[in-house]
Amino acid sequence: MSDNRLVITKYKQGVLSFLMQNNRMQSVSFYKEHKEGDIGNIYVAKVINIVPNINAAFIYYQPNMRGYLPLNAHYTPILLNRTYDGRILAGDEIIVQMEKEAIRTKDAVFTTNLSLSGKYCVVTNANNKKGVSNKISKNYKNALQQTIPENTDLGLIVRTNAQQLIESDPDYCNILQKEYKMLLSQMETLISTGVHRTCYSLLYKAPDAYLTDIRDAYFDKYDSIITDEQYLYDQLTSFLGSYSSEMASMLTLYTDSSYSLKKLYSIDTKMQELLVPKVWLKSGAYLVIEQTEAMYVIDVNSGKNNASKSNAEYIFNINIEAAHEIIRQISLRNLSGIIMVDFINMEDPDKNEQLLNELRKLAKQDRILTTIVDMTPLGLIEITRKKTKKALKEQIN
Repeated sequence: MSDNRLVITKYKQGVLSFLMQNNRMQSVSFYKEHKEGDIGNIYVAKVINIVPNINAAFIYYQPNMRGYLPLNAHYTPILLNRTYDGRILAGDEIIVQMEKEAIRTKDAVFTTNLSLSGKYCVVTNANNKKGVSNKISKNYKNALQQTIPENTDLGLIVRTNAQQLIESDPDYCNILQKEYKMLLSQMETLISTGVHRTCYSLLYKAPDAYLTDIRDAYFDKYDSIITDEQYLYDQLTSFLGSYSSEMASMLTLYTDSSYSLKKLYSIDTKMQELLVPKVWLKSGAYLVIEQTEAMYVIDVNSGKNNASKSNAEYIFNINIEAAHEIIRQISLRNLSGIIMVDFINMEDPDKNEQLLNELRKLAKQDRILTTIVDMTPLGLIEITRKKTKKALKEQIN
């Protein structure tokens, strides 16, 4: 029987949330409090200049805080200083939403396609299309499609989470329509009032990441949710009460002053392990995870394992063990971009193909798009992972 505990606590200058599955950390998120911008925030920005050869603009979304805005002809932007005529010009005041936060030397990325997410649906101003996620089973698509209101010019997509709702709750229609109504009203108000706001105004503050991670999880992902901070407990109670009474009932405030939550889960030790290059495997082998300017490089070493290193089966088993830990570490550390992995060399092409297939199977479990590209002629395996936010090390430091 699995024991999935989500632990949320204050850590350094932010909030740390991590999932313990049978006493092993499976996922971790860090949210720095009081930072300048968050993914999902909506601003009134000013266009600094247009760069035609990359079909993009640079903006200020806060005074002296620059962002990158791709110019997508499919979206009709909302301008405050004039009527949109098919062009975006330097000096325009425009409503934008942050899609990706600034990472190292790259500016934060913005879009004029505004969207608001709930547990079961996403509302957008980009178009008026109504539909159901392609990931939802065909058996439920028609029933879910019929719950969508047609009397709105906004777009609405029913999210994958709705499948679990329709399978488990006979009152799914009322639950969905309540969320539709809330988000549609919120978007309409945001647009109607936003056009009268001043430049650099924050029109919408996205919920903290640790809250949305819980909101978007399936009902059965957690057995309990634990925090030792009263203010976090109050925030969670209020937020979860709006989306899931079942999840709200899982929430517990840890109050044992004789043995802190940090000691109970060895939080400082676990976080330190995620910030150093070397990762030991149960077999005695180890990984070395390092960052260069262009990519991450992961090296697999046989280490303390004394088995015959000329044994093909031994090498294959080490590589399979390493593959599982590599995908886990990529997720825990939130590594993104290009990741090159140097496994222990195997002469058998069939073993190499089995290793690639195992990696592809593991990568599908990652909530962020992770692609196992192929093995290079030098025997390195190339992995790419979509960039959404900074690596854990960059967030914490």
